[in-house]
Amino acid sequence: MHSKKSQSTHPAPQSLEEETPSGLCFPYITSKPTYYDLKGFVPLKIDTNLQNQLSFDYMISEEVASELIQGAEWFTKLYNNKKNLIPGAHYIESLTDINEELEIHNYTGLCPTNVLEVSPSSGSCAVACQYCLVTDGNHVKPITVYANYSDRLENSLERNRHKSLFYYFSPKTEAFSEPHLFNGVAHDIVRTFVRHFNKYPDSSVRIFIATKAGPRHLRVKHKGDTLYSLMGQIASKIQLNGSIGIMPQYLRDVLEPNAASIEERLEMLFQCRELGIYAESVLCQPLILPYLTDENLSKYFTLLDAAGVRNIKPEFLTTEIRNLVILAQYINHFDPSLISEFFKPYLSDANQNHIKQRSRLAPERGMCVEYLKKIQTAADNHDITISICNWVKHELGASAEWVRTIDKASAAHGYRCLGYQTSLFSDNKRTA
Repeated sequence: MHSKKSQSTHPAPQSLEEETPSGLCFPYITSKPTYYDLKGFVPLKIDTNLQNQLSFDYMISEEVASELIQGAEWFTKLYNNKKNLIPGAHYIESLTDINEELEIHNYTGLCPTNVLEVSPSSGSCAVACQYCLVTDGNHVKPITVYANYSDRLENSLERNRHKSLFYYFSPKTEAFSEPHLFNGVAHDIVRTFVRHFNKYPDSSVRIFIATKAGPRHLRVKHKGDTLYSLMGQIASKIQLNGSIGIMPQYLRDVLEPNAASIEERLEMLFQCRELGIYAESVLCQPLILPYLTDENLSKYFTLLDAAGVRNIKPEFLTTEIRNLVILAQYINHFDPSLISEFFKPYLSDANQNHIKQRSRLAPERGMCVEYLKKIQTAADNHDITISICNWVKHELGASAEWVRTIDKASAAHGYRCLGYQTSLFSDNKRTA
């Protein structure tokens, strides 16, 4: 390995250190200023006049212009409602079909590693990231936690124990979000893996966790167990990646209102490594182009390097136009001069086919190549490798052949695609 150094809502528990019975409404372990706390904030009206002021070297089509206007109107409606930009501090309990197989995680058909999704809830996410790839910034839907999800997982593990595949906890929500913690479903999921490996010590499956959690989240107790104590029992079977984008702190506080701080996330990775968990890679997302300055990149990689991170998986902000408008509201509040630079890579007619999933636009291909070069240089300076999505390499290969080789060093250390560490598999092979 690559190593350098029934539906109901309830009142909140009184203390995070106390035992927390299943089914409680959750408090916010980490709560930062939200949109309603921004002094002087006024929703940005993205009308024809503003569009004309953006000074692009191309004309915005009528269709794109209409989507921008509709997005601004939608945001204003959510903002004025005073509650629909972030989910409330409650969740609903429901049941899932325990015999149904888990969803395959392969959005583009180009993933080189076989992965099943572990997603024990649906609807909104308590972390409430405004750039969320799943909700596209729409946190109106209630959080529904599937109380019997561990039974569905157990059945899947039984069926697939001979296959070298990852169980990804969780691509569609925060694995250690507060509803999962105080409901106990996060603990039950890890307990299910513990039972599985105790029953089948030679099981071929492995666990991949991506999270914005900090130590406080993993210390929450359920039935006497913390997630640290549970994961420590099967540490050699787990890869845990932090999720940390590149942006100024003031923007991060608003775009990720209930995520742990960068320092907490990196401390959590260190503590997981102390347990024997493979935790030296980070999902570097979202990449918001105006903030990818040389100074910000240098600070970012210096921080990761000092924390023992050896690999990143960069991901440019990909989102529908309506969600671009949401993010533009906050960027404009802090620095109006960045609005044109923020929008420009997305809105040209030539870029409207750069779609990763659903209606999620990626930035203009040439700019992606330009910024990937900057990221690679900064990463190389700290001996940090880059793994990258096959879809990105496929889309950008025509623009720059070197993009196809950007993950050569990363792959040599076992990383593939999202940063999956394939050396965790005993035979180092993936089985379909």
